[in-house]
Amino acid sequence: MFITEANPATIANLWQRLRSMMARASVVIGALPALAVLAALTRSRQREIASSIALLEAIVRKLIFVVAAEMRSAETAGSKHSRLPRLEIVTPLSPGWSAGFQPALSVEVLTKAEGARSNLPPFDPNQPETWRVRFKLAPPRDPMALPESRAPRIRALWGETLAPPPLAPSQPRRLMPSPLRLALRFEALRRAIDDPQSYARRLARVMPRLCRRYERAAERYAIASARPYCRDEGDPRLILDAMALALWVVPVFVNSG
Repeated sequence: MFITEANPATIANLWQRLRSMMARASVVIGALPALAVLAALTRSRQREIASSIALLEAIVRKLIFVVAAEMRSAETAGSKHSRLPRLEIVTPLSPGWSAGFQPALSVEVLTKAEGARSNLPPFDPNQPETWRVRFKLAPPRDPMALPESRAPRIRALWGETLAPPPLAPSQPRRLMPSPLRLALRFEALRRAIDDPQSYARRLARVMPRLCRRYERAAERYAIASARPYCRDEGDPRLILDAMALALWVVPVFVNSG
């Protein structure tokens, strides 16, 4: 039966099916501590694990999107009964949206931050619950927004236009082994399923602002597919049902003003 509306029973059923899919994926992926310490994976094995995780991530984002829509609806309904100004907590945007403006940090703040990092326990592959991971909500980007490197520059109205200073040479990136990267993604996925509310609150703040700039953002988020493609034979319709449920709540963000 195809999903035609969002209701508590339908939503609870999808979450239960998702947990069952997570259990099946755990069998395919194996123990995370063992995966995290591997030096490399064969190409077929890496694709098998990555595609299983990508499918789960796509479904989790859609269900979190539904929870965020419920939060947004409740917030909108509450604001209609009050004429007081509504305080909206603005979350920091990613560096890609900051247009190069960064807050000035004092030496004291930076020193405390470095000290806090140094006090963190070392990475222990045998204790995934202690890993420092965070599930990526991955909201769509506005196709009309240009990255800073391609944005038009303001020319001087008088005098010579100075060329921008050359970019400083970047440090060579330390590539994380793919088995460890996949293990971290799966652990982040597990935490998002265990506590979707915190992620939904963040998405409920981000999505309305994104829709004001790019009206199709919510629709794109609802229909985003998993890459690389994977089919779960235990429940091949779950991704479609989650997508249909997400599409049902799209108007909450598009019409939220």
